[in-house]
Amino acid sequence: MGELKILGKTSIVMYGEPIEGDLKLTWRKDNAEEVALAEKTFKEYINKGWFAISEVSGKKKQIFTFNPDFEKIILVPIIVGG
Repeated sequence: MGELKILGKTSIVMYGEPIEGDLKLTWRKDNAEEVALAEKTFKEYINKGWFAISEVSGKKKQIFTFNPDFEKIILVPIIVGG
């Protein structure tokens, strides 16, 4: 089973603003509807400029495409500061 975790559902975070709650979406590789929803959600956040991280070959790496074989994908917003 795969898991897509979205940390803070707001795409623009300014200093001092709270990050809204997390969202967790899971899928089973053999369930086409669940995989399609996870991939659609992944693409929506990537297209907004979010970063996606997964463990690939034992190392955490930034990813750019959805792969239902990944056990866990974490999406994080870009944090603007200055």
